[in-house]
Amino acid sequence: MTEEEFIRLIAQLKPIFKGFKRLNASQVSRLRKLGFSIIRSKKHYILSYTICDKELRIEVNKTPSDRRSGIKTVKDISNILKKSGLIGQEAAG
Repeated sequence: MTEEEFIRLIAQLKPIFKGFKRLNASQVSRLRKLGFSIIRSKKHYILSYTICDKELRIEVNKTPSDRRSGIKTVKDISNILKKSGLIGQEAAG
C-alpha cells in the first residue's frame, strides 16, 4: 500500500466513524466497500482488512463508552496499518 493510498483510506474512515455509537447498516456497507470484513462477536466487532496477502484485525466495542471512540478507532486502524510494515510498499502481483 502506498503512502497516498494509506492517507486516502484513513480520510475515508474518518466520516464513517464520526460520532460512532454502534455500527449501523450504512457504516457496514461503507466499510465493506473499502475492503473491510466485519465479524460480530459477543461484545465486539472485529474488522478484518487484507493488505498484500496479510490479514490485519481490529477489535471495536459494540457499545463504546467514550464519545471520542470513533476518532480513537480510526487512530487504532492507522497505527495497526503503520506497524504492519506494509505502508509505503507497492502491492506485489
